[in-house]
Amino acid sequence: MAAAAALDDDPWELPAAPYAEAATACDLLVSLLPARAGGGLEPLLSPTGTPQPTVHALAVESGDLDALWEVLTRLHRALDDEPGTEGLLDLVGQAGAEWGDPPRSPRCLISQLERVVAVLELDTFAVRTLAVVMTDGRAGTTRALDETGQTAYEAVTAAWSTTLQS
Repeated sequence: MAAAAALDDDPWELPAAPYAEAATACDLLVSLLPARAGGGLEPLLSPTGTPQPTVHALAVESGDLDALWEVLTRLHRALDDEPGTEGLLDLVGQAGAEWGDPPRSPRCLISQLERVVAVLELDTFAVRTLAVVMTDGRAGTTRALDETGQTAYEAVTAAWSTTLQS
C-alpha cells in the first residue's frame, strides 16, 4: 500500500506518509522476529520444569502503532464503502488474492492485521512482568519461570489467544 500511495496524488484520503510509516514498522517488526534476526527463542520452563510454548518479547514504538492504526482506520472505511476508498479496497483484494494461501478476502485480511496490531498493543502488568522475566539472564539459555513469571505467562498467552481468535 505504501508504494501505491506514493504513486497516487490522492491515496485514499490519507497522505502517503502514514502508509510508509506503517510499512516501515511492519518491516522492523518482521526483522526483529527470532527467525529473521538470526536467533532462536530461549526455552521457557514452568516452575515444575515443564517446557512452555515460547513467546518473544519486543518493544514497539508508539508512533509505529499509531501509523498502523491510522492505516487500519482507512481500511475499515474502505470496507464500509466510503467514497474515495474503492481503489484501496481493490488493492487489498489483490493482495489477499496474491499472498493468501488460500486467498483471503479484504475483510479477512484487514481483520487479521487488526488482531496482530491489537496483540502488539497489549501493555498490561502481566506483559511487563513476563518481559522482565524473559530479558533477565543470558541470551540463549533456558529460562525457568517462578510462580510470578508463570502467572504472567499464562495471562499473556491467554490474552493473545483471545485477541487472535476474535
